[in-house]
Amino acid sequence: MTQLPIIFLLGPSGSGKSTLSGWLAEDLQMLHLEIDRWPDGNGIDLEGLRSEWKAFLETRQVDGLATVIRQRGREAGRRGAVLSFPSTLVLDPGLFQAGEGHGIKSFVLYGTAAECLAAFLDRERATGRKLSQEHWIQNNANSYITHSRQEFTHYRLQAFAAGGFRTRGDLVAEVTEKLGLD
Repeated sequence: MTQLPIIFLLGPSGSGKSTLSGWLAEDLQMLHLEIDRWPDGNGIDLEGLRSEWKAFLETRQVDGLATVIRQRGREAGRRGAVLSFPSTLVLDPGLFQAGEGHGIKSFVLYGTAAECLAAFLDRERATGRKLSQEHWIQNNANSYITHSRQEFTHYRLQAFAAGGFRTRGDLVAEVTEKLGLD
């Protein structure tokens, strides 16, 4: 049986994690697990993944987490799974590497801070939630700075081009290529 791919999407608010996850779920027939469930609670707990997630974070034990996610994908009749995480989450590259050994490919959606902030503010206006620039800075500055470091270059996926989001086709094609699915 072929191993179902698992994708982890991280990045600042406004970088398009939920949007790209939806596109991947639709276009590649993947199960989307939205871990970023603010303000409803912690998606890891809401998805019942706490013990597997804890083992992954604390001891780099990936098997349990990957097995549960793949099982859910199979049960849903999907060809893989994509998880989108809160903007505050930063995983060290060693966890990315541990995941790769078990078929988990991690991407950090990325753009300039100005691009991410502008997209965040546009989304907040459109949804009526109206969180502020100060909210973005308070909740994204540290993770953005960390994801800007050299060791994350390999994992970054540029979310913006020509003053706006990259197209659905471009982003899905790039992820598909990096997964080796073409």
